[in-house]
Amino acid sequence: MTAATFDLSRVHGVNPHETKFLYEEIFGARAYLRGGLSIPPGAVVVDAGANIGMFTLFAHAEAPDATVLAFEPLLPLAEKLRQNIAEFGVPAEVFSCGLSDAERDVSFTYYPGYTTMSTLSAYADPDGDKEAVRRQVRSQPGIDPDMVEHLDEILAFRLRPVTHPGRLRRLSSVIDERGIDRVDLLKIDVQRAELDVLRGIDERHWGLVRQVAMEVHDAPGTETAGHLDEAMETLTRHGFRVSTHDALSDRYTVSAHR
Repeated sequence: MTAATFDLSRVHGVNPHETKFLYEEIFGARAYLRGGLSIPPGAVVVDAGANIGMFTLFAHAEAPDATVLAFEPLLPLAEKLRQNIAEFGVPAEVFSCGLSDAERDVSFTYYPGYTTMSTLSAYADPDGDKEAVRRQVRSQPGIDPDMVEHLDEILAFRLRPVTHPGRLRRLSSVIDERGIDRVDLLKIDVQRAELDVLRGIDERHWGLVRQVAMEVHDAPGTETAGHLDEAMETLTRHGFRVSTHDALSDRYTVSAHR
């Protein structure tokens, strides 16, 4: 499988609109390989916030011999993730847990109608999520005027929260457990919990990480205020060259490489 021959119709998804969006963002726009990032042959890739596995599939398309560790704590999504790696023959290992700064049991706010907005209940912000989607939809060229007119009604339906239990682990614990000697690309997209993932990496393991692609939430007046600066400072302090890219509402794309 290559990016050019990828068959979207074979993907097991939850919502068709999300599956299409994830494909366009990850395969089309190559959103996680900005700033000169790459997935080299034989890479070890960590996919934190794997959802249904679109980035895991992309990593395999870029480097068929890559080893992917895919982390997805929400069981409805982890099930789709497993179906997709089986469908496409991807040699990935699925972890039914999230990555964070400590190992613990937590609750997640899951949106069945918009799964990519799901997050730890401690970080859930339904109003902020609705506004982010509004901006995303309205920025699309050729958007259906009827959709814009009924957008609030659509979002009220799609962003209905359901609470799910889940488990969190530290990346350093997994590195020790699996005997991992390098992480060629660490991809993080965990809806406001991205700094927790970074805090779960011991100082002794930072030198194993070669590239980082992450989404960072930073909204003035909220608990995420200052997250972008902290993420950039953490990465810079550990020897990375860091760049930021386009922002959508309170979300920034950050690329870092050595």
